[in-house]
Amino acid sequence: MKKPIAAILSILLIMRMIPSTAVFAQEAPEAEQVIDIDRADADTLPEAESYTIVDNGQPLLEVVHVKEPAATAALSDGSTNGYYTAEFMIPESTFQVYLTGLTQDNVSEIRQAIIESYTEGRDFDLKNLGFIDAEKTWETDGDEYMCWAASTANILTYTGWAAQAGFDSADDLFEAYIDAFENRGGNVRFATGWFINGIAANSLSQPREGTGKYLPQYNFRDVAEEITLRQNCAAQLATVFDRLKEGYGVSLSLDIYNSTGFEGGHAVTCWGFVTDVRYPNTSKQYYQSVFITDSDSDKYSVQGDTDRRDADDRMSLFTLEPEEQEEIDTYRFNITSKQTAMISSSVTVKPFSEEIPYETDPDATLDMINDPDIELNPFVLTDDPDDYSTVTTFAPDTTIYYQPYMMNGAKADYYGDVLLQISVKNSQGIEIYTKNFNNHNLRIPSSAGLRYNKDSIKSSMPVGDYTITASFNAEHQITEAYYYNNTRTINFKIREQYLLGDANGDGAISTPDITKMQRILARMDHSMDDMMRQRCDINHSGDLALPDVTVLQRKLARMEVAFPVGETRFYD
Repeated sequence: MKKPIAAILSILLIMRMIPSTAVFAQEAPEAEQVIDIDRADADTLPEAESYTIVDNGQPLLEVVHVKEPAATAALSDGSTNGYYTAEFMIPESTFQVYLTGLTQDNVSEIRQAIIESYTEGRDFDLKNLGFIDAEKTWETDGDEYMCWAASTANILTYTGWAAQAGFDSADDLFEAYIDAFENRGGNVRFATGWFINGIAANSLSQPREGTGKYLPQYNFRDVAEEITLRQNCAAQLATVFDRLKEGYGVSLSLDIYNSTGFEGGHAVTCWGFVTDVRYPNTSKQYYQSVFITDSDSDKYSVQGDTDRRDADDRMSLFTLEPEEQEEIDTYRFNITSKQTAMISSSVTVKPFSEEIPYETDPDATLDMINDPDIELNPFVLTDDPDDYSTVTTFAPDTTIYYQPYMMNGAKADYYGDVLLQISVKNSQGIEIYTKNFNNHNLRIPSSAGLRYNKDSIKSSMPVGDYTITASFNAEHQITEAYYYNNTRTINFKIREQYLLGDANGDGAISTPDITKMQRILARMDHSMDDMMRQRCDINHSGDLALPDVTVLQRKLARMEVAFPVGETRFYD
C-alpha cells in the first residue's frame, strides 16, 4: 500500500544500521552557511540560499539552490530564487534522501521539519508545501484518462518551459491540454511535442488542429527523451536519477495491476529517491523508495464548485520492490491498497536553457505539420560492428565504426536528393578523414527513417581528442521545418587502458597491488600519479582511500564485492 512520507521516514529514523557519511551533489556551501544543529533554532535560522546542517561536525542535511542553467528559468518574474534540492542522510542508517522541486516558500519548512524530526522526534511531513502537482477532477470534467497530460504539465512547469510560453502554473497548462486533446491515453514525450511544436505523433490521444506549438523555434526531440525501464531497470534508473539531479523533469510510466490482473497504464511525476549508499547506483539494492506526485491522489476532493487548484499538493513516498518476470526486470510498488504499480518507462525533459539549440535560419519553416524535418539521430559511433550503442572512448589501433540514421520527425514526407558528408578532425582542427554518400530521389515517410550501413575508420590515430561530424542538405535543396539538426557531431577520445585495482600497473590483480596501496596510504611510497590514482580508485570516491584497499582484499579473498575489480577501463 502507499506509505505516507511521515510514516516511512519515522520508521527509517529509528532503524539502526551501519553509519555512513553523506555524499553531497553540486557545489559545497560557504563556511558561514554551515550550521551546527546543537546551536540551531529552526524558527530563527538565517535564510540562506544553500547551507549544510551538521551535528558534531558530521553532515546531516544539505540544501542546495539550483542555479542557472537549471530550473530557475521556470520563474517568470524573478521575484524568487528558484527551485531547491534537499539531500541528507537518515540518522544512524545508510539511507540517503534526495528530493527536488522545493521552492523558496517551502525549503525553510523542510529544514525545520528535518531539524525537529532529528532533535525532537516529530514527524517529517511533506504535504501541502506548494509542490508541483496538477490534479485531475472527479468523474465528469473530461480528464479521467489524462494523467499523462498532468505529469507533462508538472515537468514543463518545473523545468521552465511552461513559463517561457506564459503559463503561470501546472494547473493552467494541464487545462490547456484538456481543452486541446481527446480524453484518452497519451504519452508524455509526445505531449511535450504538442506543447513545443504542435504535433503529437504516435500518441493515442490527438490534439485539435492549430493548438499547442508554443515554442516552435525548438524541437521537442532535443528536449524530451523516453527511457525504457522494463529491463535492467536499476542501471537505467541511474541515468534517470542523474538527470533529476541535473534539473531535468522526470515522469514515470506505470503498468497498474489489481486483483484480477492488468488494469491499465498510468503516469506520475518523480521528484526524488531514497537510496542505500552501501551499493553502486546501478544495483537493485541501491533504490529503496521513490518520491512522486500523482494527479489521482486528491481528485475526489475536486468536485462540484471546487477548483483543481484547491486540491492538496501531495507528495508521497513509495517503497520499491524488485520485480523479475520473463523479459521483465524492474521495480514495483503498491500505489493503493488494491493496486500494484510496475515501472515501465520514464520520460525526462531538459530544463529550459539558452544553451539548448534552436532554429535561427530564416529559410526554416518551423512547420512540422506541412514540411518534413530530417534529423541526424542517432549517429552511432562504436568499436563493435554488431553494436548500436554509441561509445566515445577507444583504445589505440581500434577499428571505429560509424552509422548515421536520418529520422523524419514531422508529419510530412521527405522527397529529394541527399548528400551526406562525414568528416573527422583532431583537436587542432585538422581533417584526418572524410567521405561523401550520394542518394537520389529518396522518400522518407513521416515518423520513419533511413539507416545507412556501418562504415569504418581504419587509421592509427594516436592518443588524443577528436570529433566526427555528419551533415546533409547543407545547401537547403529541400525545404524543411528545421535545418540546425541536419548536422551531428560526436566528440570522442583515443586512450590507453588499465585494470581497475591494478595499483602497480603490471597488468594483473594480485597481492602486490594491496601492498602498493597500503604503502601509499602510509606515506611510505610517494609514486602516486594521476594514472595510478585512477587504477586505485575502486569505489569511485575520487582518490585512493582505505575502503579501496578493503574492497581489493575482499576480492582477492574471493569474497563478494560491489565494485568491478579487474575491469578494463580507459584513462581519463
